[in-house]
Amino acid sequence: MHIFITGATGYIGSVCAEKAIAEGHTVHGLSRTEAGDAKLKALGAVPIRGDLSSFDTLEQESAKADAVLHCAFIHDFVSRKMSYDEVLRADREAVNALAKGLEGSGKSLVVSSGSGGRVPDPNGGEVDETAPIDEDFPFKARMASEQYAMGKAKDGIRVSLVRVAPFVYGRGGSVFMPWLIAKAHAAGQSLYIGDGSPHTTTLHVDDAATLYLAIAKHATGGIFNGSGSTTVTAKEVAEAVGTLLNVPVRSVTKEEAVKDENLGPILTLFLGMECRSSNKKAREELGWKPTGIDLPTDVAQGSYKESAAMLSQKA
Repeated sequence: MHIFITGATGYIGSVCAEKAIAEGHTVHGLSRTEAGDAKLKALGAVPIRGDLSSFDTLEQESAKADAVLHCAFIHDFVSRKMSYDEVLRADREAVNALAKGLEGSGKSLVVSSGSGGRVPDPNGGEVDETAPIDEDFPFKARMASEQYAMGKAKDGIRVSLVRVAPFVYGRGGSVFMPWLIAKAHAAGQSLYIGDGSPHTTTLHVDDAATLYLAIAKHATGGIFNGSGSTTVTAKEVAEAVGTLLNVPVRSVTKEEAVKDENLGPILTLFLGMECRSSNKKAREELGWKPTGIDLPTDVAQGSYKESAAMLSQKA
């Protein structure tokens, strides 16, 4: 296939590009910089200069592709450079451009979202893709963007959506893990909230990439949870970071965590919520099977050792 990937220089998108090329597909990847161009060329992909506001480019590239993986998402709301509403507006406008290039083709558009913010099972079990929205979740507006993207199916597009786990990890990267590790290193301690019992959904980045590709090739459309494991607790995450950095691990209250520079409101939110997203649908409909090393082991003993060593050198 000819696959166009937004976010192709990013964490998940670059692994999608790598694995797609290994399977023999042609990959065009969106790139904002010369460094991004070089990264894609090294993978064997064709860099396409632009960003999520380059609407003509997005439309033209999607029109040429057999499948589009929309992996890009602007995380500037974390640093408050953009409001969350502005981030979601940019995402919807990019989806518009990508969908316009695919109209009437029946080709695959795979869009990204998150699996957090769903009402947990009252009995502590896993929840599937139909779980209702937690109305208290501060980022619930992204669920409206999910519906907006899925609505593009009416235009003759095979739209699918991946609800990515809160903790995607592996290869020493991710959004949250390096952040947690750096803050724990700076504070000299690794924290968890209360008894640390909430479970989180985790997914190795290699498994995330194989899921995106499986959906692009085989799914007829629909929503899929990107879930590798649902048994890791917030305390186990903190303990893995503590082992990696050889720093003490301790509990704090939610109020302390929100104010603490080691966590802050966003990490407190994701470490404090129960999130157990079932991967049954992806396994049964796509034959997808996550095989990556588990998060606690990878953090404590695996791919994050180099980043921990670099933090120690800087200190």
